[in-house]
Amino acid sequence: MAEFIDPVEDVNVPRRIFRDRENPLDHLSDEKLLREYRFDRRGIYEIANKLEGDLDHVTQRNHSLPSVLQLLIALRFFATGSFQSVVGDVFHVHKSSVSRVIHRVAGALCRHLSQTVTFPSRVELDAIQTSFFRKAGFPRISGVIDGTHVRIQAPRTHEDQYVNRKNYHSVNVQLVCDHLCRIRNVVASWPGSTHDSRILTESKIGRDFEAGMHGGLLLGDSGYPCRPWLMTPFMNPLNAAQERYNNALTHTRSIIERTIGQLKRRFHCLHSELRVEPPRACRIIVASVVLFNMSKMYSEEGDDVEEEAQEAEEAHEENQQDFQRAGFVVRDAIVNAFFN
Repeated sequence: MAEFIDPVEDVNVPRRIFRDRENPLDHLSDEKLLREYRFDRRGIYEIANKLEGDLDHVTQRNHSLPSVLQLLIALRFFATGSFQSVVGDVFHVHKSSVSRVIHRVAGALCRHLSQTVTFPSRVELDAIQTSFFRKAGFPRISGVIDGTHVRIQAPRTHEDQYVNRKNYHSVNVQLVCDHLCRIRNVVASWPGSTHDSRILTESKIGRDFEAGMHGGLLLGDSGYPCRPWLMTPFMNPLNAAQERYNNALTHTRSIIERTIGQLKRRFHCLHSELRVEPPRACRIIVASVVLFNMSKMYSEEGDDVEEEAQEAEEAHEENQQDFQRAGFVVRDAIVNAFFN
């Protein structure tokens, strides 16, 4: 007589186990929520409401995670930069679920970038420029620009391009902030070996300023080229007026350094190392910037082709020199008018 095994009684068949999930909102105080998730209860619910359409599952099959719990899992990771398995232990979910949730929430936040991270309008510029002028006497400043490196693990492809000048793998992130440390523009798509000036030249905000679409001036360090719309320091000041100009520029630029410090302290995942592939790391960086601004709101070919390419490059260099000279003219005018 043939024997068979009843699949119901087969002990080798894995069984799915659904563990009770913990919701920190049920028992943590606002103070502890701020410390561990960087938002209080009101802020968490407001962000969850904004992202509800992006995070809610169509059905409740397989004990799907509600949008609030997904947001809390992602906020815990952004705030601590911990291993995903550690975050999963806090919420009693598997680390693979944590990974999916982090990138689901990051993608939803990136879709809200245009609503949260916007360059000042013409109406806002007067108040911003007045505040910058009161800080150190520097006129017509609409924002301060700088780059910062976010460490990532060595990627599997194009690994050498992500090694920066300090010899670790990173994404070079361009940020522009205003006088209140609000981030007004972010570019997080370039490997760590890319120079700051190239990122600005290739970015939309650089092209917009070149086309005259934004009023006022940006303020940058010596890593950027001097432009009619981008003021940089004198490398070797020749007189007291140029020294006063440099001091005012340095004093005003301290706000972008403070902004970057606040961003990385608030979301420690940017301060440690993002152990994901570069495209996902870039989404996490942008999502952290969106959350940072929200926290401020709540606050909380052949020879011929080669020759043509060489001629085009020479023409480009001549144009760059023209722009540089035009930038020097504007810079000298500011020194004579305000620092002489």
